[in-house]
Formats: sequence, structure tokens, C-alpha cells
Amino acid sequence: MSLKRSVDVMERNIKEDELKNKKNCTDLHIDDDEIDNKASDLEIKSKETSKTYEKKIRCLELEIESGNNNYEELDDANKKALTELNVIMEENKKQHEAQIEVLKAQHAEEMEAVRTKMEEVKDENKCLIDQMKEKIECPACMEIPRSGPVYVCPNGHFVCKKCKSGSCPTCRVAMGDGKSLLAVLVIENIDHKCKFVYCEEVFGLDKLEDHEKQCKHRIVSCPQVSCREEVPLSKLLDHFGNLTCTNDAVPQVIDNTSKSGQGRFRIISNLANKNIIWKMYTFSYQDKSFAIFPTKSDDFYFFTMVMFDSDEECSKYTIEMEVHEWQPTSK
Repeated sequence: MSLKRSVDVMERNIKEDELKNKKNCTDLHIDDDEIDNKASDLEIKSKETSKTYEKKIRCLELEIESGNNNYEELDDANKKALTELNVIMEENKKQHEAQIEVLKAQHAEEMEAVRTKMEEVKDENKCLIDQMKEKIECPACMEIPRSGPVYVCPNGHFVCKKCKSGSCPTCRVAMGDGKSLLAVLVIENIDHKCKFVYCEEVFGLDKLEDHEKQCKHRIVSCPQVSCREEVPLSKLLDHFGNLTCTNDAVPQVIDNTSKSGQGRFRIISNLANKNIIWKMYTFSYQDKSFAIFPTKSDDFYFFTMVMFDSDEECSKYTIEMEVHEWQPTSK
């Protein structure tokens, strides 16, 4: 923009000089020879001025051309520097990635070593705990006591408070009243197996009692009034399968759409005034088992619904029961 402005100024100056020269020729009242001489001088002067300006313009153009070349050289240098920088950054990136992979591998090896060490420590602790359990196990009932006192004979043999007698069941020496505080400390700090046969879970003493109240393998009585069997809750449906307590070998499945089941209980006319106990009907809904069994005492009928699960799980369900006289469908 500066070069163009300079050229415009020069051209404007040339035009102004020509106008001035023409004006001077008009204003002067001299003879023709003198006018010719003046005009010749002015023409020469004008040409010299034009040459001067042309030289200056050429110089400016050369300067601009040189500047453009410099800019191109500078741009090429910048491009080259940028390319070199990209190459350096790419090499650094590869080096960093390689270092990261090495660190990851080292970390994996260290973690594997830690896991191996933890497993070894865990196995050692388990072995030690098993040895302590073996030592404090009562030789009479073959159970690990769950509470103190734990009695100890003069020879160091333990016996639980339920099985304590006058002599040691291991070495037969007089038992005495010696108690082991160490045995009680061990009992309070080890995990105990659930007392129910089919359960393999272990808990600390602070959680063991709550678990056993809700254990799915806990011992329950058959809900059929006339049955005196006691079986693990997890095996109750197997007990029903012999059809001595139920009408169904397997529970009737209730689908999620209908959410209803049905059982029919027949009253024999000659037993209408006696007490009656009917067999149960069992149902399965969302993998949960239920049973319904009615009884009659004098003139009263009782219909009981039982769900075979924990109190917490049973509290999630609401059961509605309708009792009415059955009307057989006419053919």
C-alpha cells in the first residue's frame, strides 16, 4: 500500500507541474521565439522530472521485489523450522510412549508380585487360623466354641462349657476350673462357619447370628399341620415332592401377566362337621415359592399362605386371597 501511494503522489506531482507550465505559458505575453524557448526548456525539465520519478519508482519496485524475496526466504525458513520441530515432537512422543510401556510392564510385574505375596500371606494366615481352630475345637462335641469360658485342663487341652465334666476328655486327668483367656480371644477374632449343614458361608461372631436367622438352609418345620418333619428350608420343596403333604409334586408356576393361582379343596359331606386338614397347594412366582393350606375346626375355616424365604424378601410381596364356593362347569 505504501508503494502505490508513493507512485500516485509522483504522478500527481507530474500533472501539477504540466498544468503550471501551461498556465505560465498562457500568462506570459512574450514573443513566439521566447515562448518556444520556454516551452522547450519546460519540456526538457518535464522529461528530466519524469526520468527522476521513473528512477524512484523503479527503485521502489526493486525494494518491493527484494522484500518479497526476503519474505519468501523467511517463510521457507519457518516451514523448515516447523518441519524440524514436528520431527522432534514425533520422536519425543515415541520415546514417551516407549517409556510408558516400560513403566506399565514394570507396574504389572510389581502388582503381580504383590498379588503373589498377598496370596502367600493369605495362605499362611489361613494355615495358622486352621491350626488355632483345630487346637480350640472341643474334643467332645467336635465343635469350635462360639463364646467363653473355654476350660483348659492342666495339660493344656481345651473343652467347651457345654461338654465340661470332671475329667479331661483328651487325657482323662482331673479337669479343674482352669479357663483359657487366649482361647476366648481366638474365638472372638476368627470367622465361624454357619451351623446349618448345607451352608458353607463363614462370618465373624458379630454377624453370624443375624445370618443364621435368615439362612436359606436353616431348619424349618413342614407347614403342613399333620406333618412333623423338620428339613432345611432349601430342601423343603424336595420334601413336598413325595406328595404326602401337598397335592403337587412340583409348584404351579404363576406367570408375571396373570399374577394369580388357584387351588380347590373338596369337603366330603360326611365329614362336614369334623375337623379337616387338607393337603397344600404350592406355587412359584418370580422364582419364589409359596404354599396355601386350609384347615377346618368346628364351623370355622382357616386359609394360610406361607412364603418360603427370608423376612426381608417376604416383606416385598403382598398377597390377596379370595375364598368362595366352587361351582363346577356344566357340560
